[in-house]
Amino acid sequence: MRSFIFGLAFATVSYGAMFPARAEVDKIIHVCDRQERLCPEFRPRVIAPDGWVRDEAASLKYGASMFVPNGKNFGDAEAIIYAEGRYNKGRTKLVQWVAASDRDWATTSGKNAKIVKLPSVNPKVIINRYDNPSLKDQPIEVIAHYADLDKDGNTYVVRLAVSGGNEAAVLATVPLLENMIVGAKIP
Repeated sequence: MRSFIFGLAFATVSYGAMFPARAEVDKIIHVCDRQERLCPEFRPRVIAPDGWVRDEAASLKYGASMFVPNGKNFGDAEAIIYAEGRYNKGRTKLVQWVAASDRDWATTSGKNAKIVKLPSVNPKVIINRYDNPSLKDQPIEVIAHYADLDKDGNTYVVRLAVSGGNEAAVLATVPLLENMIVGAKIP
């Protein structure tokens, strides 16, 4: 019996080594709209970078995981990182999903808005820089998009983004975004 249990434990560990943990989206339901209804939140499993924490109040308010530097909050951080999952009911390919999202953004963002494709640390991740000088709070964002699943096999597009009020702060934070992408174990 002891050798059977040892063999089973070894097989389980071996299986886990062959198929490493992967990124995943958690479905969370919370009360919103001043306690009038329940709202879904699709929260990607990402880890805050060293020196950063999840701002719980802002995360609940905006329905996304909002990360800020230690000692800051959503309202006073020069740059933030946020992670959100968008349900992909039609299982649209990532390239098509991002292209449609970008078209929608461009049509509503004014004539000075622009999108620039950036290099990615992972071929399964599309990274774009979004400039919209007409927005005072978020004139620049760098957003990494990737496809992910939940435990039930539902598909999502994850947006892992750096946002802020000034270009220098956002660009200084982009390497943290790249580290989060590497650590996410994207399927």
